[in-house]
Amino acid sequence: MSLRILFLLTGFVAAQQLETPRLSLKVENTAATTLLTATEKDSETPVTLRIDWLTGSETSTDFKSQAATKDRITSTHLLGKTKLTRTILLSAENDAVLFHVHSNQPGPVHFTARLVSGEPVKIEDRRQLVLTGEKIHAHAWIIPYESDVSDDGKSTITLAGEGEALIILNLSADPAKHPIADTLTRMGQKHDPGHTPPSPHLIWKGVTEGMRE
Repeated sequence: MSLRILFLLTGFVAAQQLETPRLSLKVENTAATTLLTATEKDSETPVTLRIDWLTGSETSTDFKSQAATKDRITSTHLLGKTKLTRTILLSAENDAVLFHVHSNQPGPVHFTARLVSGEPVKIEDRRQLVLTGEKIHAHAWIIPYESDVSDDGKSTITLAGEGEALIILNLSADPAKHPIADTLTRMGQKHDPGHTPPSPHLIWKGVTEGMRE
């Protein structure tokens, strides 16, 4: 069975890979689910951020994932007549994974996000998933542009009714050597200095302009 036929029947897309000198990222992306599995080059312990896309009464159609470039993976799908675009970047300069989702109409961006781990994950400041494991530490920021998020009080953050959102993921086996808890602050100081919290729009704009091919 060809990959094209398999995709049409199951939504299967082969995993894609991005790398920087410090991080490796495997991306498994379908209309229903995105799995971002990151590994630090000197560690054998991966961290997976799972994003489940919620569609309500609509059905996702026409999912397309472009071939990975050296630093990004872009995919699109439709919800009715609304087009959603997902862009995954692995930025060496900013030392983080960035995941941007944008809709060409207001409000249809709905998803849940959680870190998949056998160790406890906690929620901090409502928008941050934090894993402090024996072998790996990870932080994921879920940042809507206009609306807000909710959580289950345990390990899952939900975003609903948004037109645009930014997710930032970072990890380290040795936070003293590679600090990750200040990733959002650091990126804000670089791309939106003087503002707390920093603008996700300006962070995304600054990162993508710096990585323009």
